[in-house]
Amino acid sequence: MTPRQRLLAARAAFVAIVLLATLSDLEPVFDLAEAGHRLARAFTPSLSWRDAIDGVRNLTLFGGLGVVWIVASLTGKVKSEVAQATLVGFALSALVEGLQAFSPVRTSSIVDVTTNTLGAFLGAAGTALLLALVARAKGRRSYLGVPAFLLAGAYAVAVLCEAATPLFSSEPLQNLEGGPFTRLSILLRLSLPLSAGEIPMLDVPLLIPAGFLAVMALAELGWNQRRAWLVVATLSALVVIPLHVLHGALGIPVRWEAAATDVIAIAFGAWAAQRWLAPITQLLRGSARARAAIFAGALALVAWGWRPFLPKTDFRSIAEQILPSHFVPLASLAMRADIFSALHVAQQFSLYLPLGALLAVWPLRRTGWMAHLLPGVLLAAGIEIGHIVILERFFDVTNALLAWSGLLVGWIVVRRCGYAAYGEALPAVAPRREMRSGSVGR
Repeated sequence: MTPRQRLLAARAAFVAIVLLATLSDLEPVFDLAEAGHRLARAFTPSLSWRDAIDGVRNLTLFGGLGVVWIVASLTGKVKSEVAQATLVGFALSALVEGLQAFSPVRTSSIVDVTTNTLGAFLGAAGTALLLALVARAKGRRSYLGVPAFLLAGAYAVAVLCEAATPLFSSEPLQNLEGGPFTRLSILLRLSLPLSAGEIPMLDVPLLIPAGFLAVMALAELGWNQRRAWLVVATLSALVVIPLHVLHGALGIPVRWEAAATDVIAIAFGAWAAQRWLAPITQLLRGSARARAAIFAGALALVAWGWRPFLPKTDFRSIAEQILPSHFVPLASLAMRADIFSALHVAQQFSLYLPLGALLAVWPLRRTGWMAHLLPGVLLAAGIEIGHIVILERFFDVTNALLAWSGLLVGWIVVRRCGYAAYGEALPAVAPRREMRSGSVGR
């Protein structure tokens, strides 16, 4: 395939994913009269808390369309590409809502058209802005060869998604009646007394890198590191605590122990950066520093993916992980009507974007099939396959597809902004005869 064909294929693939996610289980009935009534109701929607959650899901899904449209740009004319992405989002949404008018089990709504179109615009405009910022940072001071704000920002998104909808406690409580403020009042009362058993210790090693990367990004921008870590620690408290309070409105238990753990872990990571970032950069240089960053990132992804590190012992549960339904993209998320299904998409994508960006400038090997991205592709596949035998985790091809998308977008963003590979992150192995003559390779 030519480069142009690859870019067109990427756009077409994402459009196909959007159609699959929005038109699955449509159960159409081609009755024009009934379809007309449903279409008329679409222009007089009744808004509810459920509609707000659907809006977040729509923003996420069509935001991905905007991201793919810009990174797969054929012309490089950013403004026109943003406009195209918005128009495609509107047209695709109008098509989907029109087809849903023929379904007795789906609801067409002008609100969905609005949020879908807005999502496509925000995804495209945000990606265009990111490309401009990354391109502007080219040639400036950098610890890893790519702007640290790209790595820190993506990781921060993943952490905030976890704070808003924790992996193991994101299911809304059953039989909890009332609106969001009523649920919030009830769950705030139930948040006490505190319990040591509610401290999420497995989250601590996942959150420490967020503070470390944030200080690294500010240091690259010229901030004093002592000031930077205090700012990061303060901002983390101001953002993370309200997200935990939001749990109550979503019908999720509010646990102050978890909120405090998140804030303390991020603050510790920020303090560790101001304490050890300079010694680490003096100790590790060039490919050694990049190699350490890539391996540390890989370990973090394993920790994110294989929590709680306990094996399944029920062979029936293991066998159920390889059913055909687990190989249908977005099928598992479509069955959930909560905000987790939206934020999980953003989280999985954001977790792998930094690795793709690093491999763009420090590939483990520069030659061979998919040399730059193959390690990340295999890592994501291995982590997802591991879910088959890990307690409370479930194999889902959607997770692998999201991870690969994050890898590819991170790689494309860096490369489209003019960054080239500095070298190979893995050390070259010199032939034995060269070693004897004193040549030790790169």
